[in-house]
Amino acid sequence: MTDRNGGLSRRRFLGTAAAAGVAAVAGGGLLTTAGATAATAAPKATADAGLDYFMKWGAVCSPAGDFNRKVDILRRMRPATVRVSMFWNSPNARQFSNGQLDQLLSTGLTEMIIQSSEYADANLAYNQLNMLLPYIDAHPNILFVWELGNEPDYYDAPTNPGFARYKRLTTIRDNKWRQNRSNMFWAVNMPAGRWDIPNGSTWYFNEFVRDHGDGLGPMLTGHLRPDIATVHCYAHDKLCSIPGRGEENPFKMVDWVRGWNPNIPMKITEAGINGRPGDRGHRYVEFGEVLAAYTGGRADSICFYGLPDVEDNYALSYTDADQVASRARTWLC
Repeated sequence: MTDRNGGLSRRRFLGTAAAAGVAAVAGGGLLTTAGATAATAAPKATADAGLDYFMKWGAVCSPAGDFNRKVDILRRMRPATVRVSMFWNSPNARQFSNGQLDQLLSTGLTEMIIQSSEYADANLAYNQLNMLLPYIDAHPNILFVWELGNEPDYYDAPTNPGFARYKRLTTIRDNKWRQNRSNMFWAVNMPAGRWDIPNGSTWYFNEFVRDHGDGLGPMLTGHLRPDIATVHCYAHDKLCSIPGRGEENPFKMVDWVRGWNPNIPMKITEAGINGRPGDRGHRYVEFGEVLAAYTGGRADSICFYGLPDVEDNYALSYTDADQVASRARTWLC
């Protein structure tokens, strides 16, 4: 798969569930590839069993392109959530104004996920959130999620997961007590699960979430754990749990997170299928329904990638948006 510039798309190998399964030892210890978590059970049977979990649907809003078109496509999805790439490639300046955020809210949202810059430094994140707190305070009936960082194995620390972990947990330690709001949750974006990490994606994830003995604790079970773990899920044709695909399994990262803490709330802040134009919306709805049942409702919102202009293979069309709005699905899982 290639991006719009003809390069190899990073999203081909993003997703959630491991080939052999991944389990955490008791107490949040090191992960191992020898066992399988409870999350590796086939999700379709659970979804078909009549269990119904609430899911919020939305999309990723990045800076490039026609903003009014983004709003129009988002509105057609009948959304409840959106992920705003507020500081994408601009760590010291907002990419969207309050007026633009108002336009996004006007589509019917009850939730807004706002992403920090890719590099989650405590001082930088503090300054970024301060730019947004007046807006958050002015909308007490909207749930805001402050998402720290973005795919650390791709962006700010591709070879140093311990450093990426340290930056995120110290941001929570230093900032949450003075910037917390009653209508805001703190989230940490998990690694993408890149297949080409020098020591492997399993190694990276282990190092990102484990306790390093520095007083910060493990990422997903410690005293500084985020309120929410945010995860990205990608595939070529369908977003089903396919353990046989190994590194390309769309459920890989979901399972790894659940292996450490099956009770931590999750939000999928990027999900996409690179292929099958004209039918992706149905498959996105399938993914949402299966995922909700698969996680027992712990994953409660999904933002699909993305509102144009983004990588052409993933850009949401009007047809995709209408299919998501219909909440009809094509069962392939």
